[in-house]
Amino acid sequence: MRSYTLRRGKIHPLVAAASLLSVCLAGCAQVTVPMGSNNVETPTVLTGSIPSSSDQAYSDVNADDRAVIAENLDTLSGELDLGAESQNVMLSWLNPVSGNSGTLTKIETGTFDATGCLSFHTTANTIAGIRLYSGTACRDITQRFAVTALSVTDA
Repeated sequence: MRSYTLRRGKIHPLVAAASLLSVCLAGCAQVTVPMGSNNVETPTVLTGSIPSSSDQAYSDVNADDRAVIAENLDTLSGELDLGAESQNVMLSWLNPVSGNSGTLTKIETGTFDATGCLSFHTTANTIAGIRLYSGTACRDITQRFAVTALSVTDA
């Protein structure tokens, strides 16, 4: 029987044929791994995290909505710099891209001078329904507000 050389070693013809056959048959195999579930009622959990109220808030009020909320809080910047109380102010917000809307209330500025952050409550009218959220917004390096925390609040 004839052997073929591969650099320093030799390859036996039957080993080469078996390797080629296994590679060809591996492409035809129907081996799959389930990645999820079609069951809408109880979908398969694909992560190991524990669900919390903040997860629900993030799925309802996305990053674009949070940016719109922050822009509305920026309209209060002049009054906040003067030290005015904004507790009784109500601001409505609307995200034309997502269609979500709401009203900002209970804007608390007690720690604004020390931290640059304020807390607020907002309603959000989303596809999931109308819910009440409590959040925190802080000024970033450009002195504009960014929503840093948002969680579902029991009404």
